[in-house]
Amino acid sequence: MNTTYSGSYGRLKVHFIDFLSQDFIKSLLDLGIKDIRLRLYETAYRDDIDKSTTGSTSDLNILISAINRHVINSASTAIFAVPPQIKPFISTYISKWDIESIKAIINSKIIKHEIKYNDSFIISFRDIPLGMFAGNLKQEDFKSMLSKNDIESLVNYLLNYGYNFLLKYLDDYKKTGDISGMLSAFDYNYYTELINNAKYFNGDEGILINYIKTTIDLKNILTMVKAMELGVAYENIENQIIENGHTLKTSLADLFRSKNSIELLNVFKDFNIDDAIEYYKTNKNLSMFEISMRRAIYDKYVSIMLRDTATLYIIGYILTAERERDNLRTIIVGKSYNLDRDIIEKMLI
Repeated sequence: MNTTYSGSYGRLKVHFIDFLSQDFIKSLLDLGIKDIRLRLYETAYRDDIDKSTTGSTSDLNILISAINRHVINSASTAIFAVPPQIKPFISTYISKWDIESIKAIINSKIIKHEIKYNDSFIISFRDIPLGMFAGNLKQEDFKSMLSKNDIESLVNYLLNYGYNFLLKYLDDYKKTGDISGMLSAFDYNYYTELINNAKYFNGDEGILINYIKTTIDLKNILTMVKAMELGVAYENIENQIIENGHTLKTSLADLFRSKNSIELLNVFKDFNIDDAIEYYKTNKNLSMFEISMRRAIYDKYVSIMLRDTATLYIIGYILTAERERDNLRTIIVGKSYNLDRDIIEKMLI
C-alpha cells in the first residue's frame, strides 16, 4: 500500500460499513414515507434525521434534508487530509455541488420564485432542500448570491470565483432571455476541468480517466438525442458537446447528421443495455436509458475503484455515497408522487 494514502484508506474502510446495502434500500420500496423515516433512523442516518427535524415537521422534507446532510458528511470524511497530489482533482470534483446550488439560484431568478437559505442548503420555495453547501464556495458566498436581484449581478459576483466563461453567455441571455446556454456552460467547463485534473498519480488511475470519459460520452449522447427529437440543428448544440470523451466530437457530429437516434444510443452497446434501448424505441423516453447507463457505468468502474488502496478508493467512496443519496431520493420523491413501486425500482441506480 502507498503509505501516502494509508491514513485515508484506513479511515474510509472503517466508515464504509455505514453504507446501506442494496437489499436494505430496495426494502424501503414497500414502505410509506413515515415508515422509511423510522427505518433510516435505525441506521447511520439517525443524527442527520435529528438535525433535520429542526427546520421542518414534514417527513418528506426531513428525509430529503437528512439524505443531503449525510452525503455531505460522507464526502467530508473522504476528502479530509487527502494527499496534496490529488487535491486539485478532488477540489474540481466536489465543485459539482457548488454548480448544483448556483444553477438552483439562477433558475429561481428566471422563474421569479424565491428560494431561501439555511445553514446547509439552498431551500426551494416549497421548503425542500435543493443545492448543497459542500463544495469549494462558502455559505457566505451563497448568501451573497441569493441577495442579488438579477442574473447580471449574480454573474458579476461569480466572476470573482473563476466563472469567467459566463460572460459570453450573459451577453446571449441579455439579447434573447434564454438561459440554457449558460446552464450548459457550467457542465462543459466542469467536465473539461475534471478530465484535465485526472492525472496519473501512482500510475494506476486509468480507470478514473475512463470513468470520466464514459460519463462525458453519456452527457453528450443525451444532449444530442434530445436535440434530435426536438429538431434542433447540430450547430445550435455544438458548443454544448464536451471534448475529451471516448467518442470524438467529429464522430458524434457524423452520428447526429445521420438523424438516427438509435445509432447514437448504440455508442454504448458494450454496456449490455439492450432493454433500455428497446424501452426508448417503444416509448421515445430517455429517462430509463439514462438510468440504465448510470447504473452500468457505476457497476463497471466503481467496483474496481473500491479494490484500490489509494486515489481510486477515495473517489469510489464518494461515488458510493452519491449513489446512495440518489437512490434514497428517488424512492422518497417517487413515494411522494405515488409512483408505482415497480417504476421506482427501475429508476434506482
